Amino acid sequence: KQWYQRRVAITAGGKMLCLSLVLISLIAVANSVTFGPWQTIPGYLTRVSLGAKGIWGKNTPGNIYRLDGSTWTHMGTGWRDISSGGKYVWGTKNDWTIYKGDGNSWFNMPGGLKQISASDNGNVWAVNNGNNIFRYSGTGWQHIGGGLQQISSGLSGVWGCYAGNVHYRPYTYGDEATTGGNWVHVSASPPIAWVASGKDMVLGATAAQEVYYRAGVSLGTPTGTSWVRVAGIQLQQMDVYHNIVVGVDSNHNIKMSIMS
Repeated sequence: KQWYQRRVAITAGGKMLCLSLVLISLIAVANSVTFGPWQTIPGYLTRVSLGAKGIWGKNTPGNIYRLDGSTWTHMGTGWRDISSGGKYVWGTKNDWTIYKGDGNSWFNMPGGLKQISASDNGNVWAVNNGNNIFRYSGTGWQHIGGGLQQISSGLSGVWGCYAGNVHYRPYTYGDEATTGGNWVHVSASPPIAWVASGKDMVLGATAAQEVYYRAGVSLGTPTGTSWVRVAGIQLQQMDVYHNIVVGVDSNHNIKMSIMS
């Protein structure tokens, strides 16, 4: 296996934490995952997203922020959802309108959506208020069959959930630019309400804020083998980028952990 190191810095409790993250470039099947201590990032959010464009979040009034070192920088008002992708940050506003931007300029995109997810490779999937599923083709929104309440596009492919049931889109593993095959039902228990697709890692959270990871996710077994409970943490929403997890709980506290 080939390894490389990457240093990131975040602020927690007023102290700068310099974390040396060891990331695997050739990933083995992860049947056991260790979560490091859960750190609290100052601030209060209802939604948080982590990607190549950094850590972004949204609070209850709909203000969005970007974490710049130790400071949350205000980036706009009236937002419903935000997703930090590889090239752009994508988001939806309270009137369902869609925008993408680079942190400096925002571009209005056609359509109307409720929740959106942008991957490292720029594969953008989303759902609207009717739980209809859409994929951005590069020129417009392509309707995808099925219905989901929430969706995640990432290196472990496209995952989504509806009424506690988790579904996976075949042939999207590896962040491939494809519509994939027909949805595969993965599980009904535990009743997952939020799912996040990362690098050989899929996380889920129930409405009761129980956090799970999907064991055995790999190219050979893209749907994994089973859900494993993550002890010592409650989250209602989260995102995962390589081996970094960020999330928010029902009190809007922002949490972060490093997996190994």
